[in-house]
Amino acid sequence: MPRFEPRFALLSGTVTSLYLGLTVWAWGEPSGFFGHPARIGLVGASVILTVVSWFSGISGFSRGRRASPGGKWIFAPLTILALGMAWLPPYADRHNLGTLDGDAARYFGLLAFLAGSLIRLMTLFALGNRFSALVAVQPAHRLKTDGVYRFVRHPSYLGALLAMAGWTLVFRSGPGLLLALLMIPFVLVRIQDEERFLVSEFGDEYERYRHRTWRLLPLVY
Repeated sequence: MPRFEPRFALLSGTVTSLYLGLTVWAWGEPSGFFGHPARIGLVGASVILTVVSWFSGISGFSRGRRASPGGKWIFAPLTILALGMAWLPPYADRHNLGTLDGDAARYFGLLAFLAGSLIRLMTLFALGNRFSALVAVQPAHRLKTDGVYRFVRHPSYLGALLAMAGWTLVFRSGPGLLLALLMIPFVLVRIQDEERFLVSEFGDEYERYRHRTWRLLPLVY
């Protein structure tokens, strides 16, 4: 059963607070930032989703009983891109730099952010303590092939990419969308490393699962 993890709660709560703080600072002033319902919704959803994730029981950065030796370098470029997405979209929104017209983009982005975040949250609860930011298997680790993993092998990455695209659209940010696109090659490298590792761990079981599912998006990829 999923349980509250204090260390993960402290880490994710701190990261979310700092990330949202950077976003508001980049926009310019709190009163102006919170002057639009879509931006209020983005912050509120981020806080609520973070708090809910505390009860998923995930293992954070646990190496478990075995971890992939490769792929750790990917955290550096993804962190840089993520920080850029915290700063650039709100700054561009405030100064009307490369922005898309109309509020339709904002509310569509908010819906996309919610959808992507909920998909990712579902994967946290589906895996529980088997979920780690590292590519690792935990003690008594079983391959998850049902629920949110029934048709897509990497729904967590799908959710993250959708949420990031939605985040930038809340700020109507064309440049922000380019940063979101730059994340895709790194995610694909991460997927390749993860799948090699899972084949080495689960063998034919994972091969059969791979042959009947899609990597990220059903019927597309």
